[in-house]
Amino acid sequence: MTGTDESSKALLEPSGVEAPVGSKVRRVFALLERFVPAIGARWALELWCTPPTTDMSLRMPPGVTKGSPVEAFWDGHRVVGQAWGDGPPVYLVHGWGGCQAHLGVFIRPLVTAGYRVIAFDLPSHNESERGALAPGRTTIVEWARAVHAVIEAHGPARAVVAHSLGAKAAAYAAAEGAPIERMVFLAPMGDFGHYLQLFADRYGFGPRILGGLQRLLDRRLGVALVDTDIPVSATRVGDLPLLTVHDPEDPDSPYETSEHVVAAWPGANLLTTRGLGRLAH
Repeated sequence: MTGTDESSKALLEPSGVEAPVGSKVRRVFALLERFVPAIGARWALELWCTPPTTDMSLRMPPGVTKGSPVEAFWDGHRVVGQAWGDGPPVYLVHGWGGCQAHLGVFIRPLVTAGYRVIAFDLPSHNESERGALAPGRTTIVEWARAVHAVIEAHGPARAVVAHSLGAKAAAYAAAEGAPIERMVFLAPMGDFGHYLQLFADRYGFGPRILGGLQRLLDRRLGVALVDTDIPVSATRVGDLPLLTVHDPEDPDSPYETSEHVVAAWPGANLLTTRGLGRLAH
């Protein structure tokens, strides 16, 4: 969708192909599942909260000049970004493993249309600081708080355009009271239950570690992980307008995700693209 792949799955390569998990790691997880699942759950927690290391370009698209620096603080942690143009602010929220440049194709059209466009790096991504966890780790709740903080610092959002996990964070921020007039989701990430099972399958552990991982995540977040899913946030946003854009060929976020989001979000609309292939995400 953006020409890059900030996949909502954990630890993906830039191409969207899952980074291979070595057989040794899978064997260790299998042993931990059998004998000491609590240790396996703690290891899985750290992996889950670690964004992928990618070699995707951090440069803005051609024709987008360097913007004015902006910053905001949430719980004392700094978020940095850039701003272009004048007018009501529109915020661009990247996905897992992404950066402020990855929605850069929207900057020139929005500036031309009379908006101030603000793009920023989310916690533990590129130039922004980490949150409460170790360097290189973050959570969906930290992302939502960062989104909320940027909007509070730079003005109520005429719109938020958000991709993948960034859409989930923006929805949760809106549910928590961030002042947003309308939202656009690009290939939003689905319910966490789906990705937790994919994560378990990939690393080769079973229900004992998976159950422990879910409990640890709830404790680390301070809320139940399922309560950060977009359909849950949808029950708390009132009549906030939403447009969701998704392609059935998306290899990383199922198209059905957007169908579920639109069904749960009052008045939401779904725009279906076709034939994007690998670029669908």
